[in-house]
Amino acid sequence: MKTKTPLLFDLDGTLWDTRQKIADSWNNTFEREGLSRRVTLENLSPLLGKTMDAFRKFYLPELPIQEAEAIMAKLETQEVIDLQSGCQSCIYDHVISTLKELAKDHYIGIVSNCQIGYIEDFIANANLEDVIDGHLCYGETLESKDKTIQALMARDNLEKAIYIGDTNGDKQAAMDAGIPFIWVKYGFGEQVEPKGINDFEELLSMEY
Repeated sequence: MKTKTPLLFDLDGTLWDTRQKIADSWNNTFEREGLSRRVTLENLSPLLGKTMDAFRKFYLPELPIQEAEAIMAKLETQEVIDLQSGCQSCIYDHVISTLKELAKDHYIGIVSNCQIGYIEDFIANANLEDVIDGHLCYGETLESKDKTIQALMARDNLEKAIYIGDTNGDKQAAMDAGIPFIWVKYGFGEQVEPKGINDFEELLSMEY
């Protein structure tokens, strides 16, 4: 029986880094659509952790919203397809083994500002179908991350939880959701907390 505090995880910058895979997928879709856009690690990285609406405004600012959203839907759909397999190398060191160990007595959840199918891609690549107890994303709730965290907790009857992420946005989401936050320093955020963990495996030695 899982008796310890539930642990909820951000995805990008916390569990894996798919930036190059995403850039390749989006560039191919932009080319097929006849759009002269170029996704690079430099312009993609600041957007990670934000909702897909932020991506639309950055990459397709001049297009009418309806047209831009249609293209975004194609980008998101193709990205999910392209990441369904072959992205095991995107997963950070010790994530899989640590999650398996934590799952013995913690509820393990994932909350991300991603589209539908993206969390499932991570779970499939990591082969963690029997480890992840629940997940929820922006594509399902169309709400801010704090609201999505609260929705997952309500859905799965979690009276408390801790959120683990890598950015100031993750920290703010945890605060707004009313739960504690743990910062992973190796991700995309900088100076998020006075202290953080340098290796995912450090979660095993922490008290919750």
